[in-house]
Amino acid sequence: MLSKFFEVQPLLMDGSNQVGVCAMGPVGDGDTLIWMRVWVWQQDGDDVAASAGNAGDHVAGAHALSAAQTPPFIHPQDERWMVQTKLEPESANFNAEKPALVQAMALVQNGGDRSIVQWGQAVALRPPGHHA
Repeated sequence: MLSKFFEVQPLLMDGSNQVGVCAMGPVGDGDTLIWMRVWVWQQDGDDVAASAGNAGDHVAGAHALSAAQTPPFIHPQDERWMVQTKLEPESANFNAEKPALVQAMALVQNGGDRSIVQWGQAVALRPPGHHA
């Protein structure tokens, strides 16, 4: 079962404007990820940044989604899942020098069993860059 994020997540940018975070993690052995929702948040002094997104939904200003970046995510065909998140209204920008918290909920099928899986962890953030 998938149950983690990669330890470093890239910010999503539209030119010089931050639009959210591109959340990613591995697809578990034998898993088919049918749908997924991700939340990201960070408290930096008085600033609160928050973003959320659904797998397969493109965030305006972010890179276009390829077929491999939309569900279902199936192991072993897909090595990773990816969800673009969008800054919430009145959110501060994320500070790449500070950790953020991420949480996910997904419908996962493994063999004939389907279950809702949820997990969260702290991650580092980095400037945007290529990711497949």
